[in-house]
Amino acid sequence: MAPLLLGLDVGTSAVKAGVFTDSGRLLGLGRAGHAVQSPAPGWTQCKPQDWWHGVVAALHAACAAASVRPDELAAVGLGTLFPCVVPLDAAGRALHPAILYSDLRSTRQVHAVERAVGRRLYERMTGNRLVPGTCAATSLMWLRDERTDAYRRAHTLGFANTFVTARLTGRFFTDPSHAAISGLTDIRDPWRWSDDLCALLRVDVARLPPILGSGEAAGAVTRKAADATGLRPGTPVACGAGDVPAGVLGAGGHSADTLIYIAGTTDCTALPTRRPAEEPRCANSAYVPREAWLSIGTTTSSGAAAAWAAREVSGLALEEMTSLADSAAPGAGGVVFLPYLQGERTPVWDPLARGALLGLTSSTTRADIARAIFEGVAFALRQLVECADAIAPAPLRHIRAVGGPTANAFLNQLKADVLARPLGVAALQETGALGAALLGGMAAGVYGSFGEAVACAEALVDVHTFEPDPARTAAYAEVYRVYADAYAATRDLTHRLAALPHRTPSWLDRSI
Repeated sequence: MAPLLLGLDVGTSAVKAGVFTDSGRLLGLGRAGHAVQSPAPGWTQCKPQDWWHGVVAALHAACAAASVRPDELAAVGLGTLFPCVVPLDAAGRALHPAILYSDLRSTRQVHAVERAVGRRLYERMTGNRLVPGTCAATSLMWLRDERTDAYRRAHTLGFANTFVTARLTGRFFTDPSHAAISGLTDIRDPWRWSDDLCALLRVDVARLPPILGSGEAAGAVTRKAADATGLRPGTPVACGAGDVPAGVLGAGGHSADTLIYIAGTTDCTALPTRRPAEEPRCANSAYVPREAWLSIGTTTSSGAAAAWAAREVSGLALEEMTSLADSAAPGAGGVVFLPYLQGERTPVWDPLARGALLGLTSSTTRADIARAIFEGVAFALRQLVECADAIAPAPLRHIRAVGGPTANAFLNQLKADVLARPLGVAALQETGALGAALLGGMAAGVYGSFGEAVACAEALVDVHTFEPDPARTAAYAEVYRVYADAYAATRDLTHRLAALPHRTPSWLDRSI
């Protein structure tokens, strides 16, 4: 019997599990949602135990859908949300909620890094922006300063993949993609922690997890984990990667002429490169092979903003809001939406950026507002693509879109119109789970190399192309320029608003 592979995609709002053949064919998919909490303004965190419950539930659902038993699976791989930090005890239990990439609580620690190292020097050393939450180092510093007991008791100052692999194998690791984005490695070598940076920031390097290749075996399923999951004891478990690198692998991404667009709670674009890009609007993540990189453009809340608007503004299901938006004309009656509900990353990198609806009049309709929400998401994507254009060594030949929101044909067409270029939507949306499964296959020896794994994924690519409509593209040209200028025009005002006393918005009190 050909080996069956399990891919675990631990995302911001859900765990997805996929059972795949060694040729990459999806046999069964399972999903288990979990909540994001915001106990204070600007804080976003998860309970790692919810991830574990989600892993078990999604695994069993995927196996049931595939009509196989968990103990028939030959290997486990994972992709996890990143950056995301969590202190763990020696048994792999979380000592504090996981602090997510969108969390803003470590602003004081950002200022401490500026004083200790200097922003420009630090960003040049790490190859990434010094921003709270997105820079995992400042979240670790916050734990040290504000949750002293949890920090002191931690056996390992880990990441999301550290937690999941520890629960499965009893061993503690992370991979170069998590390390490269952490702010604790030199950009020239994401395969080892920087002693100098850790000393300067007073982060205990001895308690950071060892760095292992994404497709290397972190260990094998323990008897305890087998009892909880039904997996066979001794099943190889890959160290795994960040969810973006895993998703790019699952989408067959390996060439600098194809931009991979991963749509989700946040939107990401990733361009494979041979070296870290010198483009400050993007993040640099190590990819799976040594000497391979991804230049990542990323929003903070594109998908989350659409879900928020459906729930809190229109009061409709997302599908109903889509139909409402489709009834309005391109340009949304002169209304422009900035989807900066949790600050924004690419291209502005401003944790104090705030969302806005501009251009409202007494003639504005609910349909206009609904369309403006989706157009704002599409405009944010265009900014990511323009950043990738600046990095690519040659003109991009393809944009390949994956992820749950690509099931929305209206939004796909709108994005193609806004981008003014074809948008290829992959038939398989769950490339994060596939990429994770491929990493598991590498760890188990099913694939002899990264090249074999990515070739397997690329052979599965089945793309439906949405062509831009020239009339709608022309209609969006000036609206996009207004959108692109709106942040700078409102920045000072929104910063003043952010400084005012306020309560946590109700939408953040629930799952994003």
